Amino acid sequence: MLLVTCANGQVGHRIVPYLIDKGQDVRVMDLNPKVEDYKKIGAKEAIVGNGTDEKVLDKAMDGIDAVIYIPPLFTYQEAKMGKMAIDAAIKAGVKQFIDISVLFPGLDNNLQHRMKTKVERYLMYRGWESHMLWTVLQPGGYYHNLYVKPFYDKGELPSYSPLDQVISMVDARDEADVALKALADPEGYDKGVFTLAAEKYSIRQVAALMSDVTGKEIKPVFVPKDKLKDYWPDYFLGSDSYAEEAFWHVYDSNTRWDWDGNSKEINWLLDGKVRTLRSYFEEEAAKAGIPVHKKN
Repeated sequence: MLLVTCANGQVGHRIVPYLIDKGQDVRVMDLNPKVEDYKKIGAKEAIVGNGTDEKVLDKAMDGIDAVIYIPPLFTYQEAKMGKMAIDAAIKAGVKQFIDISVLFPGLDNNLQHRMKTKVERYLMYRGWESHMLWTVLQPGGYYHNLYVKPFYDKGELPSYSPLDQVISMVDARDEADVALKALADPEGYDKGVFTLAAEKYSIRQVAALMSDVTGKEIKPVFVPKDKLKDYWPDYFLGSDSYAEEAFWHVYDSNTRWDWDGNSKEINWLLDGKVRTLRSYFEEEAAKAGIPVHKKN
């Protein structure tokens, strides 16, 4: 059986149904009770609980063959939770641990990158000590963070990054496809650290592509610092202080550097069958009832 952690988050919502559809026997875990809803679409079991609770982790890992470890978002306990999950997996005799990290975790100006670096390092040492098989996936920005329907309705794509900053992106289902390859060949993917950077775009280019797909002009809009709270209130209004600080570090990084990687690795892993941002926009537009303008 496969355990997927933080299953109720955005990444989980993309990959858990996909993994179930591909025939995986999945146990899901999350702090949010809504994770139980996955049983309606075929998840075998759901564990509701906190990833800092050793008893919850022991229950989640019991009888598990492999783990896809999705980390929590913007929490000061991220490194602790990752280490606890690794220890619990080893204690339970889990054969394989797939860590979902981030593109360039060494970009230590970002707080969450520092956390993921600590988890990767811990997995390396504990994996060697215990002989648990492990793989690390390092995705770029996810396509699903680009919301076609609201951007289409409003006619603008807001960004706290400079409009010509370039970042690499990936479809979460391609990430799941790489994980499935690792699950099918644990020894072959053992101690592999794989960059998942499918395509690179600036926000200006993303808006132009979305406009081309939907047939409606969608303007890229750079949001100034004093207006950020209006667009991303969750990081500020009553939010955890660490989450706010992490947001400001990302903002600082994005105003200083690109965040793009090399696409050869993911194309090699998936035999060149990598989902494009255009195909994602076409899919999301069709779901929303927006006329899709196919590329000739």
